[in-house]
Amino acid sequence: MKAIVTGHASGIGFYAAKQLHHLGYEVYGIDIRVNNILSNEIKQKRCDLRSEPESLVTFSEIGDFDIAVNCAGVSGVRKPLKDFSLEEYQQSFHDVFSPLFNALKQEVNLANINNDKRRRIINIASVTAAYGAKNMAAYSAAKAAIVNLTKVAAVEHAPDIFVNSISPASIDTPMIRAKHKGNLPDYSQTYLTGDCGLDSDVFSVIEMLLKNEFMTGQDIKLDGGYSSMFDIKR
Repeated sequence: MKAIVTGHASGIGFYAAKQLHHLGYEVYGIDIRVNNILSNEIKQKRCDLRSEPESLVTFSEIGDFDIAVNCAGVSGVRKPLKDFSLEEYQQSFHDVFSPLFNALKQEVNLANINNDKRRRIINIASVTAAYGAKNMAAYSAAKAAIVNLTKVAAVEHAPDIFVNSISPASIDTPMIRAKHKGNLPDYSQTYLTGDCGLDSDVFSVIEMLLKNEFMTGQDIKLDGGYSSMFDIKR
């Protein structure tokens, strides 16, 4: 069995690549950089997934697959909407959205070459796709586009490809820690679970989607109960 993980060099993608290898998959990691501490059994390919020509070449080299987990992306520019120029907004949106778009396009094209088995594609979005948040005009809109693109891909390629997305809230990753200068903030008043999530929590949902035979075109919020709260400030 073959698995593709985009954005495998760090964070959720890094954890997913390792776990899929432990489950017996032949894992191909695609990222703009490589990770030197990953097992040599994981085949790493350096690629800027924002580039369609680069993406085409890389996926052509990998070929057919069984599952794909698309984690590649960046945090983008974070500032108020009023301070964006249209060009800057479009560039930030492109940096967040295009790596997933190019990966998904290449994956469905590879899968459609040979329809003798069902493939599964899992896109990592964000809970911010469903809510308004300050300074996230480009990032949140790009993640919302990923959620909807997931649904479109599921409809267009049913029943041969199951396509779902996961929308995590705060997950303890190097990117989150770098944002807060190495220390996680206190999430006890933010999430019902009392803290942020772990990359292992995200992978537990990935594992469920690998086994489930009755779920496609869905977005799963992994948000510590945040979306269940309605808190009127007094």
